[in-house]
Amino acid sequence: MGYYRVTGGGTIGGEYTVRGSKNAVLPILAASILAGDEVVLENVPHITDVFVSLEILEELGCKTKLEGRTLTIDSRNIEKTEISEEMVGKMRSSILYLGTLLGRMKKASLGHPGGCVIGRRPIDLHLRSFEKMGVRIREENEIFHCEAPLLLGYHIYLEYPSVGATENILLLSVKAEGTTVIHNAAREPEIVALARFLRACGAEIYGEGTPTIMVEGVRKLHGAVFEVPFDRIEAGTFLCAAAMTGGKLYLHGAEKQYMEQTLEVLEKAGCGLRYEEDAVYLQAPTRLLSDFTLATGPYPAFPTDMQPMVMSLLTLAKGTCMMSETVFEARFRHVAELCRMGANIQVHGRNAAVFGVEKLHGAKVRATDLRSGAALLLAALAAEGETIVEGSAFVERGYEKLEDALTFLGGRVQLVS
Repeated sequence: MGYYRVTGGGTIGGEYTVRGSKNAVLPILAASILAGDEVVLENVPHITDVFVSLEILEELGCKTKLEGRTLTIDSRNIEKTEISEEMVGKMRSSILYLGTLLGRMKKASLGHPGGCVIGRRPIDLHLRSFEKMGVRIREENEIFHCEAPLLLGYHIYLEYPSVGATENILLLSVKAEGTTVIHNAAREPEIVALARFLRACGAEIYGEGTPTIMVEGVRKLHGAVFEVPFDRIEAGTFLCAAAMTGGKLYLHGAEKQYMEQTLEVLEKAGCGLRYEEDAVYLQAPTRLLSDFTLATGPYPAFPTDMQPMVMSLLTLAKGTCMMSETVFEARFRHVAELCRMGANIQVHGRNAAVFGVEKLHGAKVRATDLRSGAALLLAALAAEGETIVEGSAFVERGYEKLEDALTFLGGRVQLVS
């Protein structure tokens, strides 16, 4: 696994266009199987998780072709219904292939999904919902073997608005007989994107973006051309980088309506923000400010994926921020690394008190997941001296050549493989 060598002290600013969304494209890639036809996706990010997804699709029998940011997937000749343990272990969202393979092929087999270690992410919500719709599930040697000779619509009541469970139920239900209603569904923009893609392929879905989604099953889907939306987490990451380093950034692809909680935090921290259609302009303050509370939660609450980067930002803010992590119990693993760089953070269970300091200093630190890696890179950009951030493979899962983008905007970041 490689590492980043970062020389702090530069200013992140200028003009940048956000890439396609990691969290939106991965379920859409899985959903392409349901079309049984040729699908064209535009604005596809070049990230490791996308490349792993393409390996899974090809392993199942799809033909894929990536030209620039346009991806063509032909799933007409799929025959396999089992995903290798190696592929499943690389990526959390591989669980979505259960829903899409059952919807298309009526059976599927895969093991426990991998991904970043940020806490328990049980899949029991997925499996219980599947069983209610007619899926027979057998677990053997940590492999789930599923069959669905007859899929029937059902009223599903989720005890928690899980993004993954909502996506998987959507994938399973579009070709089920009758009507499926998901109550307490996740409302994230990525759910909306998946529903719109499926609708472009001929699915009948209503209510995405609300707590109740209704799906009328159809017998057949077809191919479509679809543009992947911009990545709201990447947008927030770059805005935090500019804010921490005293920069001015004009960011294309930052859609205000899907980023309101992150933008509100930046405004509270003293940043000047100006909004245009699909663009945000940020001007950093002379000194960042704190003295507010922040809690993560399901959309439209503050996103857990932005928590590490905002914590990194607030290490340099004047005042104290009380942060609560309500989604993942192990999402403060970056705290010890930030403290190596001079941050003053105290953790009590799922709560953290971030006491702002005047400056950070370079150190050797290690990323343990995708967003912790991004947070440490931001801290390194703002720190005095040189920082080594180990664990670059985590960052590459969700950011496309982040070292090049940050260098283009004024940072000094080198990826050492």
